[in-house]
Order: sequence, then structure tokens, then C-alpha cells
Amino acid sequence: MLYQQIEQNKRNTWIVLGGFTALLLAIAGLLSVYLTFWAGMIFLAAGIIYMVYIYFYSTRHLMRINHAVEINQENVPQLYEMVEEMSLAAGIPMPKVYAIPSNIPNAFATGRDPEHASLAVTSGLVKIMNHDELLGVIGHEISHIRNYDLRVTTITSALSSFIYLASVYLLALGWTLFKMDGGVITKCICWFFGSIALAVGAGLFIVALPIAKLLNLSMSRQREYLADIGSVDLTRNPQCIVGALKKLEAIEQQYQQQKENPMVSALAFNNFQVKHWWTNLISDHPTLDRRIDRLEHTADLPK
Repeated sequence: MLYQQIEQNKRNTWIVLGGFTALLLAIAGLLSVYLTFWAGMIFLAAGIIYMVYIYFYSTRHLMRINHAVEINQENVPQLYEMVEEMSLAAGIPMPKVYAIPSNIPNAFATGRDPEHASLAVTSGLVKIMNHDELLGVIGHEISHIRNYDLRVTTITSALSSFIYLASVYLLALGWTLFKMDGGVITKCICWFFGSIALAVGAGLFIVALPIAKLLNLSMSRQREYLADIGSVDLTRNPQCIVGALKKLEAIEQQYQQQKENPMVSALAFNNFQVKHWWTNLISDHPTLDRRIDRLEHTADLPK
């Protein structure tokens, strides 16, 4: 199942990229036809530049905003060797390892593929976890790298963000055109183009954005379940990841009011979230109790 998911994630990458390109071309075409040619070209160029930046430079950005410090075998040998052990078990290159000075117990992996991956662990996580539990968390993050989850997450998150930015841009453009002064003919032209911009922007914001966001969240939750199973596959001990999840569940209420950067929370090992009936619909992570239950009732777990 794990290796089938890896291949599926690779295929999903190209499908999402194709959808993103089609969306860019469609919006750029509408702007070129109904506004000006250059409006469409500027929009298309902005979308491409944004996508390239997210794809190639998201790791550097994430580490900078979290004040992460790269570590090696000399300064933090235990953590470094755990990552090395799990990387060898997964058959992937050793990722760069970072420590984040944060009391929130968490970890995340990032990078466009296993050859360009990085793994970050907070000081809060290292402080509360024992050796096996920390190994389980690292196994989970290494599984994300092995499964190519990071590439899919980066692209789908970028797509959702770009749809939001595009809708805001078009709504602002439409409103600006509506308020422009001039003669009767000028006002009619501005109202015509403003109506189109508002209609497209509203359509993106009301229809396309929620659909893209919900699909992204659903895919993310399934990848979390798979990475939990992947951790068991790498550590050969289900109690490593189960113990880590149970420890986080026991202290969950302490951290529910502390907000992390949205870019980080989408990649993090866990989101400390207040539980409501809608939580599993609008969250990119399943609740801790569901993850524990799924692991304890999965027939594929080694005995």
C-alpha cells in the first residue's frame, strides 16, 4: 500500500500541476479578452513566478520564519542519528536537520523531493518525548519525504493560496473600475469590464476557493494517516508513534490557543486544535484520537 501511494502521489503532482496551469491560462485568457492583453499576461507571469518561488524556495522561507538552526552529528548527535537511522530504513538520502527554538512540541518536513528535503524538530518536542516516541515522530516525517507528500502538499497549498490572491486581485480591480470617473462612454466601459472582473473574482472566491481548500484538506488528512503507518513500517514498533500521539493528546489543551504560521501548520506533525464536530472537515490533520484509533485498529501493523 505504501509504495502504491508513492506512485499515486507522483501522478497527483502532475495532475495538480496540470490543473494549476489550466486555471492560470483560463483566468489569463478571460482577462486578455475582456480587459487587456497585458492584464492577462501580467496575471499569468505573476502566477508562474509565485509557483516557482513556492516550489524551489519554500524550505528556505519556512526555516527563516521559524528561526531554525541547522544541526549536525557533532552538536546534536542523538537527534541527528535518529534521522539518519530512519532515512536508511526508508532508503532515501539524509535530509538536512534543523532545530527550532519553540516550546510547542512539533516537527515538520519540507522540500520538493527526497533529494532536497529538510526535517525540523522543535525543542519542545525533544524535551517531552522519550527516545522511542521521538523516533516515531521522525519516522512519520521521513515517511512524508519517502511518499513524496511534501511535493503534493506544496503544490496544492500554493494552488489554494493563488486562487485566493487571484480572487482578491480581481475583486479589487472590479471595484476600482466601478469607481473610475469620466464621461458616459468611459463609465460604461469601466462598468462593463468591472462587472466581468467582479464576476470572475466572486466566482473564484465563492466556488473555486472552497472546493480547492476542502480537497486539499481531505488529501492532507489521508497523507497523515499514511505517514503514521509509514512510521510503524520504519521503526518496526507501533508503540513508538502511538506513544508519541498519546503523549501529545494528554497535553493538547495546553497548546490549543497557540497559533502557528499557516504554512508550518499544514506540514507539521500535529495541529493542536479545539475539537468540534466540524474539525475533521476543515482541518489539514485528523484529530489525535482518530489517528491513535486508526493505528490501533490497523490490521497491517506488525505484531
